[in-house]
Amino acid sequence: MLKFTRIIQATKSAVNIQNLVRIHYSTASNVELKNIDPENGSVSTKTEPINKSRKQTPPFRNSMVAAAFASLEKETQTEIETPQTDKRIASATTINEILSISEGNTVSRKHALKVISVLADWSLQGKIKLPEFETDPRFIRLCKILTKTNGKQYKNGARSEDLSTILTITADDEAAKLVSSITLPQMVKVISTLAQKKRRSMILLRALSFNITKSNTSLDMKQCSDVLYGMAVLNFPDLNLLERVCIDACKGINDNLQKSAVLGSILTSLGLLKYKNNDLLEAACQWMEKYSHICRPQDIFALLITMAVLNYEPINADDFYKKVIPQVSAAETNKPSVWLDLVWSLALLNRATPELTSTVFSKEFINSLNNTQDEQSIAHKLKLLNIDSVVCYLTPDYQGANLDISPEIRDIQASRSREKEEMSSSLIECLKNLVSDKHIKTRINTKLGFYIDAECYFDAKCNPILPENYKKDSPDQKRIAVIALDYHDMCKGSTEPIGVNTLAIKLLTALGYQVLTIPYTEYRPKDKLVDRVKYLESKLKHLVQLLGIVFRVYESFQIVLYIRSGCCTNRIYEL
Repeated sequence: MLKFTRIIQATKSAVNIQNLVRIHYSTASNVELKNIDPENGSVSTKTEPINKSRKQTPPFRNSMVAAAFASLEKETQTEIETPQTDKRIASATTINEILSISEGNTVSRKHALKVISVLADWSLQGKIKLPEFETDPRFIRLCKILTKTNGKQYKNGARSEDLSTILTITADDEAAKLVSSITLPQMVKVISTLAQKKRRSMILLRALSFNITKSNTSLDMKQCSDVLYGMAVLNFPDLNLLERVCIDACKGINDNLQKSAVLGSILTSLGLLKYKNNDLLEAACQWMEKYSHICRPQDIFALLITMAVLNYEPINADDFYKKVIPQVSAAETNKPSVWLDLVWSLALLNRATPELTSTVFSKEFINSLNNTQDEQSIAHKLKLLNIDSVVCYLTPDYQGANLDISPEIRDIQASRSREKEEMSSSLIECLKNLVSDKHIKTRINTKLGFYIDAECYFDAKCNPILPENYKKDSPDQKRIAVIALDYHDMCKGSTEPIGVNTLAIKLLTALGYQVLTIPYTEYRPKDKLVDRVKYLESKLKHLVQLLGIVFRVYESFQIVLYIRSGCCTNRIYEL
């Protein structure tokens, strides 16, 4: 019997002492009142009939209790043990026996998942094949129970082409078991489905990568495009799968490629993934050079931007650029940022003409870029600084317009990732264990669109020099720029820096620096400090000694010229 209790506080007028009266509501017709005397503790009771017209409990309490019991009832139903059904599933040995579980009126989600799991295990073990049950209405019913869809219904005999429905509703490990049983086109469709839903299931992606890589069937160009797009969207740069896709894409380009759209998609994905495959890039350059008259402008943009990001130079570079660059113009782009990306790419490739650079240096163009978001605005200003640096320091014969640099653009600071900042701080810590703080400059904004992590000065004997004592014209003194290259600064598939970091190295070299790059593949910030210091010391000594050898060779060459000129005949120099 459910009882609600309420405590009422009353005051006794004779002795002015509080009495507690406890009222018990029940389903009985009478109510019992208990009066407690605080002096002697005696209890007197009085029974009164309940007023039937008054509600026993407030309405909101009834609804609350009902909802609570309903939820408890549902929870109890989901936890009901079904030993007979579980036994039938465990003892099933054929497809018909296991699918007979779905013939009842009530099949729970738990049972449906168990049946799918058993079928997946049998398929992996080679006991059954997918075509033997995928069109069975009972199997389709189990799939619909798991998906909980009320919309599109499967017709009897309808074939599930990509099994994306199954793979999205079962657990990741169970879905991964099914991957080996489906065909290559189905695997590609599953990757496309995952990319569309932005579902980054690493277990499922690894299973797809493994099975696509070992498949004997070649991917066509559209499938290569879909796989690379999915990998780019899901940030899944699996090197084995990338290599396999690029091999098949090279075959597709050379065989029967007739349109540039699919090639443009492939190149865009490669640029986003920062995966450098020289064979595929060269094949793409040759195809677009040959069929430039049928290529869409956006696909040519994709090729040039990807080449710049990956720092790739085609074999017949002069012929290629002579044929392709006239195909692009600012009128072909619908956004100023796209045209800036193209000119920036050509600048990184050292192919930007004065006519092209002048289009992005105008005030009207720069003002059109200022309407973008803050992060994009910073990226645009850094690219403008890169372009201006190229024409100033890497293009001696340049006679075009220059960027009207305002402090707002010149002093822009690029954001750095947590990994990059961690690696930079670790390098500076190691460097300070080799030389004192007064010999080092750190985190220098070059105002060229990039940073120098550390700058130090050494003589030919590897002795540190104070910055104020450094003489730029002295051949015995060298200024060294230390650049940290983290995971995002390197191409995947090779140990080369990406295009923008290669540009930074070229610019620093042109400014008289000796550049010491520290890639993440050789230097790990979490290693012991002693090991990191030893590594950095060996790199510095090797660089300084190499510079000393170069200087001594140059000096010896000058002496030889001096002797042969007849200016000195009385002395013999030992070289």
